Amino acid sequence: MLSKSLFVISLLALEASAFWRLPCRQRLALERIDPIDTPGKVAHHVHTIHGGNGFSQAGTNDDLRASTCSSCSVKEDKSAYWTPNMYWEAPDGSLTALNQTGGMLVYYLQRGDNIQPFPPNLRIIAGDNRLRDFPWTDLEKSLWAPAGLSTNQPFLRQQAIGFNCLNYNQPAEAALGLNSIPQDRLCVDGLRAEVFFPSCWDGKNVDSDDHRSHMAYPDTMDNGKCPPTHPVRVPSLFFETIWNVNAVAGKGGRLVFSNGDATGYGYHGDFMNGWEQDVLERAINTCTDPSGIVEKCQEFTFYTEAEYSQCTKKPEIKEDVWGPMMQLPGCNVITSGPAYAAMGGCADDKKNDLSSAKPNLPAFNDLGKGLVGKLPEFADSAASNVASAAGSAIAKAKAAAPAAPAVPAVNSPAAAPAAAAAPIVAEAAAPAGDVSAPGPAKPVANDPYLVVVTVTSYVHAPTSTKTVQAQDAVVTVTGQTQTVTVTAGHADASKLANAHKRRHHL
Repeated sequence: MLSKSLFVISLLALEASAFWRLPCRQRLALERIDPIDTPGKVAHHVHTIHGGNGFSQAGTNDDLRASTCSSCSVKEDKSAYWTPNMYWEAPDGSLTALNQTGGMLVYYLQRGDNIQPFPPNLRIIAGDNRLRDFPWTDLEKSLWAPAGLSTNQPFLRQQAIGFNCLNYNQPAEAALGLNSIPQDRLCVDGLRAEVFFPSCWDGKNVDSDDHRSHMAYPDTMDNGKCPPTHPVRVPSLFFETIWNVNAVAGKGGRLVFSNGDATGYGYHGDFMNGWEQDVLERAINTCTDPSGIVEKCQEFTFYTEAEYSQCTKKPEIKEDVWGPMMQLPGCNVITSGPAYAAMGGCADDKKNDLSSAKPNLPAFNDLGKGLVGKLPEFADSAASNVASAAGSAIAKAKAAAPAAPAVPAVNSPAAAPAAAAAPIVAEAAAPAGDVSAPGPAKPVANDPYLVVVTVTSYVHAPTSTKTVQAQDAVVTVTGQTQTVTVTAGHADASKLANAHKRRHHL
């Protein structure tokens, strides 16, 4: 493990530049969405997200500014801040999401001259999701320029990623002091993951094809001079997130990020500007207290901690992101490098893309109200419970069952996973009050780990028969009867299919 302690000292021990520290104590969401990298599509990996509740799969900066709340404390800031989530891979290969300790802290550091507010629609990614190697030699910062590294953006980008193994009974370590996950150390007060954002803007583009090249780092990464290609200085952002790794201390296994990164070299952060522009501009000019206490800035008004801790959003992607599970969401393969990692994503992810049109049913009249019939958003909690219950049952049964033959006999041991899951799936589906009892869950002949449950409900629908395919559900409407077939299982990719809302009564 390489250490940067030769040249990195604590952020707070640097020159007494002004800054404020924005607390985001509660995550807004934990799911696979990323409107910068994969707008309108399922993201490659799970993110822990903080900020305005206007954040969504295809959200814009204006959507953020229209948020009704934020999980961060300043009311005038509806920006979004997100990073990969951390997971624990247990010795048996199962994966469980770890909790944060205290959420995220976002530092706004006013370093450099003539600092300008972020342009209204700015988007930035700091770091490289696919890196699994650190090919650089540790050098004191004064040697970066002679070595030609002060203008080397890939070098500066990796210097901006770091970790801190926290033990409050020991002397404090440097910010960005470790550039990889300390798998072999006991971090009793948590592992702090850190990312420093580029603060030099090209003055023209609010985004770029790689979401990075419109921004650049100054020549000492966290300070110094901007390159002539990126002359406009904006506030320096620094994310701190503490992960409760002590909860799994002594249990073996390893720590990994949701992108399959077991090294930490592929850690990264995303930012979308959602500030009220005039407030941000005034704060840059007047909030110059070196203490970092955000409440000392008179330009801001604040949510109480109770208020911003209650700001969340409903999940858009229906899948288990917490575990235990036998594969990371997004089918990300865990790698330790040094090769550049493959991009994550499952073969069937497109079913959750906004670009995959949800088919419409014909118009119908419901209780005298003329409405256009359409498949409902699949956000029903009872339906989510079906997938969750099925996933847990299948995972446990699968672990205990022998390997399945290609086409198992009905009574073979390989059919045990589906059989064990069936009553649990049925029990989870039953509480849908106006929906008839689900039919029996049946194992599928060529996949003993797949469970199919069919549920029938009643709607005011046309008399004609219509069948539509929508994501993982096949919906058939005949007269006033709607039958929805819900599939939940591991299949080849070990990924549960989404459960779907069973009620179509708009």
